[in-house]
Amino acid sequence: MDVVREVLDKQLVDRHHRPMGRADGIVVEIRNGQAPRVMYLETGPATTARRISQRLAHWIAAFASRSGPRRGGSFRIPWSRIRHAGIEVQVDMDAEETPTFAWEQWIRERVVKRLPGA
Repeated sequence: MDVVREVLDKQLVDRHHRPMGRADGIVVEIRNGQAPRVMYLETGPATTARRISQRLAHWIAAFASRSGPRRGGSFRIPWSRIRHAGIEVQVDMDAEETPTFAWEQWIRERVVKRLPGA
């Protein structure tokens, strides 16, 4: 499987087919004398930024840790939890129990809830 082509930047969906963001990064374990092994998929703005610049990634992670619900800005999904990679990447997790839904819940509680008629 060409992991970068088949997985990177694809939509992640949980076991209930709810969106969980995109596969922003791939964590690979490299050991001497053995083939590389995919360990995790990463999702989050800091991971996306790391593909552009380490400095930008550090800035985004610092901002996320101070102002938002996600501490650290990235979430790792173990490769063992990936069920299928096609148009979407199906993950054997519940999105609402992961930090991937944290921003949505934070906005719902702090912004939408205060809007008239909400």
